[in-house]
Order: sequence, then structure tokens, then C-alpha cells
Amino acid sequence: MEKGFFSGKRCAVTGAGGSFGRALLLQLHLQGADLVALRHSEGDLELVDANGQLVPVQTVSWQVGEEQQLQELLAGVQILVINHGINRIGARDAAAAMESLEVNTLSALRLLEIFLQICHKQNPQSNKNREVWVNTSEAEVNPALSPLYEISKRALGQLLSLRSLDAPCTVRRLVLGPFKSALNPYGLMKADGVAKTVIQQVLNDKKMVIVSPNPLTWLLMPLAEFTRNIYYRSTTRHRDQ
Repeated sequence: MEKGFFSGKRCAVTGAGGSFGRALLLQLHLQGADLVALRHSEGDLELVDANGQLVPVQTVSWQVGEEQQLQELLAGVQILVINHGINRIGARDAAAAMESLEVNTLSALRLLEIFLQICHKQNPQSNKNREVWVNTSEAEVNPALSPLYEISKRALGQLLSLRSLDAPCTVRRLVLGPFKSALNPYGLMKADGVAKTVIQQVLNDKKMVIVSPNPLTWLLMPLAEFTRNIYYRSTTRHRDQ
């Protein structure tokens, strides 16, 4: 990938207030990107670099279910990172199940579809610089000790595989292992290290970005995507947008 790939590109990250969201925004800043933080909390997101300097970032507050209101903003974005999520550890009640599906699966899918529709309306030359990254996590193929998180992320991952078949822009899947965050206080990795590795793999043009200490993830996730690709292509057909 060419030098300065991120330079000047407008990059929007959902879940921007979380550990990984913040770390990724800082790494994108180091690469010269123009940052947009999409978060559910009110107020501007304050990012500070290693030198203690404030990082320029546009903050946009939004709520799950309001994805359509972001359409105009996303039309001016070159890279969208769908990263928000919840983890209802230990829950199995109906309310927790519905919330997990709404946030982790349906909200992410709605944002993906909005961005893909924007790309479909652009000319192919413009779409060469457009990308969407979706954080599905390694819960797609491995236990996360949180069944509702696993179920909702696996559904998102399978839908991403299906919808990527006809995507007019680059789609990258972030398959991240357990890093310490509010969602997972027992994470083994640090968010800043994960973010650095994600950027390195993207610069190496990896479509499936895996960051995990679990060797099974590196084996099972590519295998799952390979078999999905064959199955979906053989049992579905493309329809014009």
C-alpha cells in the first residue's frame, strides 16, 4: 500500500469513547488522518497524544436507532470503522438478548448498509479510496464467556460475509482478541497495542485483520470465511441495487 495511505482521509470511528476507539483514533492521527469520533455520550471527545497535546477531532453524538441521521456525515467519510458494541456478561434474559442484537448486530448492519449505499451511488474511481472496517471480534469463532456477545457478533460476522460479496468499496474485518476495556476488564492485551497492529495490517492491505494471542483464531477465522464465501456464492445471487 502506498506511503501516506491515511494522510488527509476523513476517518469516522464508532464507539470512539471506548479503549479501542480512542487508541485507534490516536493511531489514525499519527498516520495523518482527519478524525471523526462517533459516540453515544454527550460532549466532545478529548484525545491527548504522547506529548500531552490535544488531538484535533470532530465529535458527533448519536444513538443506536438513529443511524440514518448520520447519512450526510458518512457521505463525506473515506473510512468508516464500525466499532461500537455492548457485552452483557452473565445475562440471558429477554431484554439483554434484544439489546445485544440491536447494538452489536442490527445497528452495525444499518451503518454498513448506509455506507455501502453511499458507495454504490459514487463512481468507481471515488470508491477506490473508500473503506469500511467492521469489528466483529474473535467471538465469531471462539468462546468469549458471554453467550449473548458471541451470538450477536457471530450474526454480524455472517451478515458481513454475505454483504461483502457485492461491496463497491473495500471491506475489512477486525477480528480482535480480548483486550482490557470496559466491555472486558479481564482482557489480556492492551488497546493501544491492538490499535497499532490493526494499522500495520491495514497498511499491508490485509482484508481480514486478526489480532489475537489465540492460535485457534488464526486457523478458524480464515477457514470460516472461506467456507461462508463458497456457500453464500453458491446459494445466493446478486441483484441490482
